Amino acid sequence: MTSLRNKWTIATIAVLCWAIAASLVSGYYYYQYSNLITRLEKSGEGGLTAVGINLGIDYGNGTRIWYNGTKGVTLYDAMVKAGWSIESESYGVMGLYIKSINGVKESSSNMRYWGWWSWTDFGWYHGQAACDKYVVSPGEVILWYYSPTDPQTYEMSAPP
Repeated sequence: MTSLRNKWTIATIAVLCWAIAASLVSGYYYYQYSNLITRLEKSGEGGLTAVGINLGIDYGNGTRIWYNGTKGVTLYDAMVKAGWSIESESYGVMGLYIKSINGVKESSSNMRYWGWWSWTDFGWYHGQAACDKYVVSPGEVILWYYSPTDPQTYEMSAPP
């Protein structure tokens, strides 16, 4: 009888842990959804409007150029409006993979690839979405960096 009681106790605790985790995940996604709906409503047209961001490009050789006040809805929109020449490959719903910016192509032999980084209070944070899927926020600072990549882990180096 004791072992049966212990099994029910363990099962109850497992279900309780699952319920707490599911509630936290649901809350996070509800917050993200609410934030997007608020931005859509503020745009006044039922669609997102272009906002100004500070967009930069670092070629990895000491050359860094800023395009402050560039407008766009997505990061890709802002890149196009800044006049960049972009080569990309589409991966469907996952978004665009950037292969070349302004004639500087990725190099698998030198382990250098393009990645975008967003400035936070704690430093540069690597972008976690495709540039055509990422909706920019007003005044955001974003830098495209031709980053050296670790050949073992494929981890990109943060901009200097």
